[in-house]
Amino acid sequence: MLSRLSISNLATIQSLSLEFGRGFTVLTGETGAGKSILIDAIRLALGGRAFPELTRTGASQTVVEAVFDLERLPEVRERLEAIGVPVSRELVIRRTLQESGRGRTVANDCTVSLASLESIAAYLVSIHGQHDNQMLLQPGSHIDFLDQYGGLLALRGEVAALHARYTALAREQRAATEQAGQREARRRELALTVEEIEAAAPQAAEDEGLRREHSILSHAERLIQTAETVSELLYDGQEAVHSRLGRVEQLLGEGAGIDPALSDLLDQVRPLRFQAEDLYRAVGSYRGRLEADPARLDWINERLAVLEKLVRRHGGSLDAVLRTLKESQAELEALELAQSSGQNLERNMNEVAGRLHRKAQRLSARRKAEAEKLDREVHSQLGQLGMDKAIFETRVTPARSAGGSVPAYTALGGDEVEFLLSTNPGQALRPLSKIASGGELSRIMLALKSVLAKADPTSTLVFDEVDAGISGAMAEIVGRKLRGLGESHQVLCVTHLPQIAALATQHVLVSKRMEAAETFTRAEPLSDADKVREIARLLSGIDLSDHSLRSAEEMVQRGQRPPL
Repeated sequence: MLSRLSISNLATIQSLSLEFGRGFTVLTGETGAGKSILIDAIRLALGGRAFPELTRTGASQTVVEAVFDLERLPEVRERLEAIGVPVSRELVIRRTLQESGRGRTVANDCTVSLASLESIAAYLVSIHGQHDNQMLLQPGSHIDFLDQYGGLLALRGEVAALHARYTALAREQRAATEQAGQREARRRELALTVEEIEAAAPQAAEDEGLRREHSILSHAERLIQTAETVSELLYDGQEAVHSRLGRVEQLLGEGAGIDPALSDLLDQVRPLRFQAEDLYRAVGSYRGRLEADPARLDWINERLAVLEKLVRRHGGSLDAVLRTLKESQAELEALELAQSSGQNLERNMNEVAGRLHRKAQRLSARRKAEAEKLDREVHSQLGQLGMDKAIFETRVTPARSAGGSVPAYTALGGDEVEFLLSTNPGQALRPLSKIASGGELSRIMLALKSVLAKADPTSTLVFDEVDAGISGAMAEIVGRKLRGLGESHQVLCVTHLPQIAALATQHVLVSKRMEAAETFTRAEPLSDADKVREIARLLSGIDLSDHSLRSAEEMVQRGQRPPL
């Protein structure tokens, strides 16, 4: 709540400091005394537009300081922490305006932007007057009134979470769709590569083995001749190595019979004969495998041509070809998984869209039911406020997309909500901004606030012009409703009606005086006795009579009854 307001050099106010308490506070005073300046000061403290002419004549700067008690305002504490303002039990907002038009705003001694200040202002003060019912006049805010009233914010939060999830999936799908063409082209390229290499089915080092075989088949006749000649030299010929080694063995054997010293030499010859036999058999086996095969040679030539083509196209070696195959298969599998992921993404989108639709439809049904209850309660309140012929309707309609299709879902659900009013019989329901006067808007806001009091997060409500066009018993009814709002909110009300002023828990008198051709506005809380005298003045004017004083005292005593 607003606990203190200090003003320096604002219009006709030179220096002023007011402390406010909880409950219902009225501000009274003669027309032109400066009551509206106090409201302007609150606007300025909350980031309202500043004009150089607001600075008091002769002063170099204007300073407005508003102190708020945050004990019951957790939302404000959270938002202050979010913008880096140190949080304590109090929030001190000080706005300085230079005569040149420049200014500075600080919150708890931290410089803040007006945008940051405005982001928390709605939770601090709501001003309702001839020019301050803009929120009520904006259809976009009506959905918030209805959802607060119906206790639908939690359900709306669930819808918002689903909408955020769907939006993220849709964004992901758009990105996937943009990349799909590139992925498909790459997939076809990889598929051709894999198909080509797999069709050839190359084996590691296959080309080296084929080249060796190619060399052998190309020289088969010569190798056969070589093998046959070696066989003849080793065993088959008349002068073969095997036969000669046999003759050597025979001679050494005969010599060893004479000289045993030759026995060692004889032992060395025998293994040579065995080795010559093994070599002969090996050459014979080799010769047996040799065969001129032109068909096989042709096939090898063709196969080498295939492998060489792969090598040229895929890396320069058969090992590189095999790596290309492995990598292409892996990438192709990843692309296929991405395609599958895209299908999963679409399924997820459809599933989230279904959940969003069902949840939003549930929210819509709840809104329509709560709208009927709200209309009945507001109509009852308007009747008590002298607008018994008025018809109030909360219209809930399907939201439309930019293309005009329905339903169109946002974080708020699938509805558009607008308050419509007819103030006179036979008059069609129309938007509030096109039908209601300033005083009517204040009473409509008072009716709404009376209905929405428990759900309204704003701590301080300021009413100006709320008494326009009313008097007598109706004025007392309006006052009692304001006093009733004061049980859940801090309520400040500028009024000229004694019936309203008599119901206040705190009374501030705004007055002005002239000194040396200068005007000075001051504001001071009234004692109980002074409160009676001010209400008597409102009743009878400048000249106070015993009768007006007694009437004022009676009104104050009657004001202590329970509020409506």
